[in-house]
Amino acid sequence: MIEIIGHILNGLAFVGAALVLLPFASLLTRSDRLAGLTARLSCVFERLISAIAHIIMWAGLAMMLIQVLSVLLRYVFGINFIWMQESIIYLFALLFLLGAGYALIKDEHVRVDVVYTTLSPRKKAMVNMLGTYLFLFPVCGLIIWAAGGYVAAAWLNQEGSQDASGIQAVFLLKSLIPAFATLLAMAGFVVAAKASAVLTCAKPSGAS
Repeated sequence: MIEIIGHILNGLAFVGAALVLLPFASLLTRSDRLAGLTARLSCVFERLISAIAHIIMWAGLAMMLIQVLSVLLRYVFGINFIWMQESIIYLFALLFLLGAGYALIKDEHVRVDVVYTTLSPRKKAMVNMLGTYLFLFPVCGLIIWAAGGYVAAAWLNQEGSQDASGIQAVFLLKSLIPAFATLLAMAGFVVAAKASAVLTCAKPSGAS
């Protein structure tokens, strides 16, 4: 069963790999049809990523409140709840993993170079296109491929906390790994689509 689920996830990864080639194909062929399809998909992905981000941003507030409450209960009243401590881990994973794609499309991720900011829009678009296809998409594909059996085993075993009073939903926590890679790949598609539009002198998707 684990192998079957793993194969299904791998198959979806291959479909995704074909899909992410659209911005590059649009750039190479200069096809209006491909450009239109790329722009529409980019818009859908961007809206989905933004909607998820606006929901999970509340995880940051929840994490802070639970942490404060946990400290008060432990050091003032001498009460400690394992599930409360573990919930902070769940919320942090939710915020970080599902919010990474949003940070990418908003260009709020950390850049380690000092050259990018001095480049022209077309050169920036070229850097974004190359970086997305040479690094981002391969890494996302590798994560999804490697996580297939790992996540499938967690679901089949209904893996939970090692502590009886902890959160018995580790299988859900592990499911955030392929979800993270998928959303990040979608964000990469948005970045590549906008770069392709700039390089072909077309109007970027989502532009007013």
